[in-house]
Amino acid sequence: MDVLLINEEKIDYTLEKEKNVGDVIKNVESCVVSNGNVIESITVDERIIPFDYTSSDFRRSLSEIKVLKISTSNHTELAFHTIVTVGEYINKVLDEYVRVDFLKFHDEIIEGLKLIHEGTVDSLRLLKIKSALVLNSDSSVLSQTLTELGDFISRYEKRYLDEEGVITLREHLGKLLHFIPKIFKWAVVKNNSAFVTIEKARMKSYLKTLYSDLHILCVGSVKKFERIGRYLQLGDDLHAMNDLFYLVELLDDITLLVPVAQKYIGRFSGLFIGMDQSEIGYEELFKVLACKLRDVETAFREGDMITVGDELEYEVKPLFESLTGWLQKMYELIQNE
Repeated sequence: MDVLLINEEKIDYTLEKEKNVGDVIKNVESCVVSNGNVIESITVDERIIPFDYTSSDFRRSLSEIKVLKISTSNHTELAFHTIVTVGEYINKVLDEYVRVDFLKFHDEIIEGLKLIHEGTVDSLRLLKIKSALVLNSDSSVLSQTLTELGDFISRYEKRYLDEEGVITLREHLGKLLHFIPKIFKWAVVKNNSAFVTIEKARMKSYLKTLYSDLHILCVGSVKKFERIGRYLQLGDDLHAMNDLFYLVELLDDITLLVPVAQKYIGRFSGLFIGMDQSEIGYEELFKVLACKLRDVETAFREGDMITVGDELEYEVKPLFESLTGWLQKMYELIQNE
């Protein structure tokens, strides 16, 4: 290898124990990731190669190549770009492949669906977005849509598409396409430090939408307390733990939105929550609720299901019910700003 270029800049790279392309990529990747970036593309002697450590391209000896070119990107920027690309590719699959002669494009359709599914899941991870908390206008959640699409891919990888499959595919892709604007809003709010120039009015609009969604999710989550109790009675610890984990994730995202809201709509310490003839501030509510959920998790791991049931029913559930009231007040505050 004569030259190593990273983002078109020549790097003074001294070979040590590296023998092939994959060895160099591995070293570069560890440095890139530590700086919050990702490798976007790799070119060997003007030929783009896939990012795959098991490929023959990665096993090529360094003595066989002249120029190794690596392009990197900030992971947030790449994830945003991918979400936009996913939306465009959904339209491409629907407009060009899923039509009368869909059997002819079966392989292209399945490969496209894999890219759409993987691109969405990877982008959500990079953008720190929880799919179970992304709500559509019809109250469906993104996690369910992604699960349905994944199941569809698994089913039709092994058989050709039929008319029923095409109808179902259109429904799945149509649903996912409607989630794209909401994913974008979550992405901007959760990664707001990357959008220093965003208009205050736009961010407030996004916050209003997300607080409305969180209120709906929080109201719906109250039912999970009864469900967890039933699961515990039946000895179904796995489903009980899944519901408990969901409640923890929901509280995490509600908490994470607070400093963003403070930044764009000012402090709201005057918003109190009525509880048992008294009032507490939202900060105290979050602190108490987080503490109680930790107690529940500890009791769960120790197998003390009686404590788990009692804590959820008599301690955590009333706090969550109060939290729904606070979320409604937040929505109204932003609405009236």
